Amino acid sequence: MSALTATHRVDLQPLHTFGLPATASDLRLLSSAEDLQALAQARQAGQPWLLLGEGSNTVFVNPQLNATVWKVALKGRQYLGCDGVHHHLRVQAGENWHQTVEWTVAKGWGGLENLALIPGCVGASPVQNIGAYGVELKDRVSAVHVFDLDAAETGVFSRDDCEFGYRDSIFKRSGQGRYVITAVDFALPVKWQAVLGYGDVAKCVEQLGAITPMNVMKAVCSIRAQKLPDPVVLGNSGSFFKNPVVPSGQAQELSALFPALVHYPAGHGLEKLAAGWLIDQCGLRGFERAGVGVYQNQALILVNLGEGSGPALKGLIEHVRATVMARFGVELEPEPNLI
Repeated sequence: MSALTATHRVDLQPLHTFGLPATASDLRLLSSAEDLQALAQARQAGQPWLLLGEGSNTVFVNPQLNATVWKVALKGRQYLGCDGVHHHLRVQAGENWHQTVEWTVAKGWGGLENLALIPGCVGASPVQNIGAYGVELKDRVSAVHVFDLDAAETGVFSRDDCEFGYRDSIFKRSGQGRYVITAVDFALPVKWQAVLGYGDVAKCVEQLGAITPMNVMKAVCSIRAQKLPDPVVLGNSGSFFKNPVVPSGQAQELSALFPALVHYPAGHGLEKLAAGWLIDQCGLRGFERAGVGVYQNQALILVNLGEGSGPALKGLIEHVRATVMARFGVELEPEPNLI
C-alpha cells in the first residue's frame, strides 16, 4: 500500500488551496486497487477518514482533523475511440482537471473548453457537477467509474445514474462517503459548436480570431485569470458561494426593487441569481476581517490574506450570508466542502 509517512500529525495547510492552518492524524495515497481495498478495510473497521483530491474544493476550517486523509493519486488518460457522433475518453480521477481540458483541446476534441482553469482533479468534477460559461460537466460525461466502499468492489454509474443537478450529484447526497470516483468517461461531440452566450466569452473569442475550441479556451482562461486570484499568491477555493436558485416570482419581486439584478432562467419556474452581484451590492467586496476577506476584484471569492484561520473564515462566511439575507431575503450556500 502506498503511504506518505507521518510521525504524529500531518500538515494539511499546503494540501488545500485556501491554505488555512490544519493538521490530520495521517495521510495516505490512493494510487492502486490495493490502496482502495485498504481504504475499504479501514472504513469497515470504523477508522475516521477523509478523501482529498487537489484540495481546491475542500476547506479545512477545523484546525485539527482527527482522521486519516486519503489523497487520490490515480493517473492516466485514454482515448477510447470515435463512434462518428462522439469522441470517447477515459480519464483517471487523480489527473488535474485543467491539464485534461488542455489535452482534449490540443487533440482537437472540443467540448470541455468552457470549463478551462477550474481548479481541482478529474475525480472531483462529477461530485460538484462543475460548470462555467454555459457548460456543465453533465453535458459531457457518459459514465463515472467508482469503487464501492460498502461492497469493496468496482462499479460504473451512467450519466443518468449520477443524478446531476446544479452543482450537485448523487455523490454529494446518498453516495457521499460510499463511493470513491476512480475515473470519468467523456463523450465529446464530433460536430462541435461553440457555447458563447455567457459573460464576455464571445467578445474575447472575436478578438482572438476564428471560433475554435482553442480560442474559446484561451478566452475563458483570460477572463478567469482577471477575476480569480492565484491560490499560490492568495489562498482561495474559487467561487465560494453557489448562485442561488429561487422561484421566478421571487426573482421578479427582487428585480422590481433592484432593476440591475442579475438573473437567468433556470427552468421549471425557477431563476438563478448571481451570488457575486448580491454580495457586491451589499458593499462587501474588499471587506476584510481577521486575516480573511472578500476578494476585491470579485465578490464571489473569499480569500486567505495570509494570516487567516478556520474560525475567522467561519465568521466571515456567516457575516456575508447574514448581510445578503438581510438585504435581499436570499440564502447563500457555500460551494466548497467545509471540513
